[in-house]
Amino acid sequence: MRRFLVAAALFCISGFAAPAAAEDAFHGEWQQIASNAGECPSCRITIRQTGASLQIIANNDWTALAETGDRDTASGAGFWKRGTRKTYSGKTFNIRMRLNTDDELLMKMRIEPIQGKSRTIQGVFKRIERLAI
Repeated sequence: MRRFLVAAALFCISGFAAPAAAEDAFHGEWQQIASNAGECPSCRITIRQTGASLQIIANNDWTALAETGDRDTASGAGFWKRGTRKTYSGKTFNIRMRLNTDDELLMKMRIEPIQGKSRTIQGVFKRIERLAI
């Protein structure tokens, strides 16, 4: 949880310092097209980008904050919503993302240990809509 709070603080601080002509490489709606956690054609994420800061909201009960490392990479932390029946309910995670040359988003989510064992979920997302900034 502490990692998420640090990421949230960085997101707030960097949002105010971001230049007006911010990069928007990640900004938009993305649909999952592959995952090692199983197929989910209805799984989507919304990424709102302000400069180097990313707010990531998934329609399957997780959210994250990240910072871009360069135009094509980002990393941060997040959590799965508490109170759901999902395996990861209330768990925190680290997230890394990279854009490839096909405008696909490659995601790695390393979830905090469950019964002493951590899990890494890898997913591929295709952009379905660019959002207006």
